[in-house]
Amino acid sequence: MRIPFFVIVLAGLLFSQETTLKESTPIFLKPGEENSVGNLDVGMPVTKVKLDKSKKYIKTTIDVYIPINAFTDARVALPIGTDQIADDIKYKVLSAKIGGKQIAVKVKITNQRSKTFDFSAMMMMKIGGKSENRGELNPFKGKYQDLAIIKPKQSVTAELYFDFKRPPANVELSCKSKLGLGEEVFYQLGF
Repeated sequence: MRIPFFVIVLAGLLFSQETTLKESTPIFLKPGEENSVGNLDVGMPVTKVKLDKSKKYIKTTIDVYIPINAFTDARVALPIGTDQIADDIKYKVLSAKIGGKQIAVKVKITNQRSKTFDFSAMMMMKIGGKSENRGELNPFKGKYQDLAIIKPKQSVTAELYFDFKRPPANVELSCKSKLGLGEEVFYQLGF
């Protein structure tokens, strides 16, 4: 009998333990390695996940913050189903499906502002894949692909179709709250 992967992950999260280190220690990417990749100091909070097969190492996780300028690309793309807010406009990607060189995306847009929001998918949403393979919004297919005037505290669910020149891979969707400079949120679409 095979146990589904999500059950193993869920069990790992349920049975992990938060603790702090009692002494400074080197850290390794794999058990038994010769060279450490760094050190952790006394009192550092870690989450114990599991004991390795040799019973000499414990796999742990730590929460760390890295300065944004250390990254080539500082975007944080969240998964489908996550609520994200850009300048009081809430976005939630409900689904994304790929069919050849086209991606269909359903996005719920909620206006949390006190005035109406003029949503234009063509101007406020961009989609791109690996190797500069950008998707173009299909203006003839979908729902709310051109313009939606969203009243305060109201929502619309846009059905958008993006066409690519090549089959897309590593696709991200970006959503803005206004033209020009403004907050922007990103979604990893899973293909």
